[in-house]
Amino acid sequence: MKFERLKALYEAGANVHYKGKLCEVISINALKQTAQVAEVDQMFPPVVEMKASDLN
Repeated sequence: MKFERLKALYEAGANVHYKGKLCEVISINALKQTAQVAEVDQMFPPVVEMKASDLN
């Protein structure tokens, strides 16, 4: 995914898919072009920092 699309999804409050799981975008880093994502519907999900190109 391109970073511009990821940024638009973050601003809209939309979710993304990572490794077949639905994840919410917690924050984005424009300098590194990465996003912190966490799996949806878990009480204490681990937060993972991923490059925009790794997300669907």
